[in-house]
Amino acid sequence: MVSSKQIMIKSNCLIALAFLFTVLAASGQDISVHAMMDTSRAMIGDQLKLIIRLEKPDETTVIFPALQDTLTEKIEIIRKSPIDTSRIDAGRTVLSQDLLITVFDTGFFEIPPLSFAFQNEQLSDTLRTTPLYFEIISLPVDTAIRDIRANLKTPINAAEIYPFALGVIALVLIALILVYWIRKWTRKGKAVSDEIPAEPADIIALRELALLREDKPWANKQVKLYYIRLTEILRQYIERRFRIMALEQTTDEILASLKPSANGETSLKRLSRILKLADLVKFAKVIPDPEENAMQLDEAVAFVNSTAQPKDTPEQEDSLDHDPVQSNVES
Repeated sequence: MVSSKQIMIKSNCLIALAFLFTVLAASGQDISVHAMMDTSRAMIGDQLKLIIRLEKPDETTVIFPALQDTLTEKIEIIRKSPIDTSRIDAGRTVLSQDLLITVFDTGFFEIPPLSFAFQNEQLSDTLRTTPLYFEIISLPVDTAIRDIRANLKTPINAAEIYPFALGVIALVLIALILVYWIRKWTRKGKAVSDEIPAEPADIIALRELALLREDKPWANKQVKLYYIRLTEILRQYIERRFRIMALEQTTDEILASLKPSANGETSLKRLSRILKLADLVKFAKVIPDPEENAMQLDEAVAFVNSTAQPKDTPEQEDSLDHDPVQSNVES
């Protein structure tokens, strides 16, 4: 027979089990978790939103599942939002989180149940969401036959032209510089044409100097023009007389070219004074006195006379100083 003590122990056990089931039932009603999707069908590669919502009492602690980069082998998690907390009424809190997912395959897929561990003063347990299903379809195939279109031409803007324009300008400048230096170095030191002038060089020069003396540009405040004409006459004379490219050379280059032909320095110094004063007038805006201007013309006549080709010898590269040829140029 069963003793009264054994009956009492069994009764206590039944009471304890009933209390436990009551607590579990009450806990299941106090905490709820739901998972839903914004759509159940999408195109391959589209992004779908998985929404998780959990309601709980304030005193209950809930731990969300530790999700990494994937939910399953084919369902990838692109982005997870922070867990948002809000109050719905006194003593209750709502926790929510959004997951952005995608699938690069077609067919039907399942989001497995997500586990949420919770703990309160009475017990600890785990809640799970219900599984969700969705379909991924492929892109529709366009079977229509259409004409092949040419590539779309977009208008060219200034930003695209700018680098090419700079390149073209740079190439043109380089080409011009190369042409200039090639012509300069190929013509430097080259003898002028061997064509024999109809008149001797000194006769031509003295005649042009006489015309310049008659015009007297310096008297009409045309000092710069006067020195331009004066030096041009002398340079043309030097080219005809000594076969030197004087029109292409600077003052120093002309003097250097004539120096080997100078047995004496008188004519060379006279020419140097004329050309250097002319450079000061043309480039430094120096204005000499009228007497100085007239004296430079006399110096030019003296230079031509002192370097003229002797009439009884064939024309060749001679020295700069010899017996002067008398000029009939009037002062």
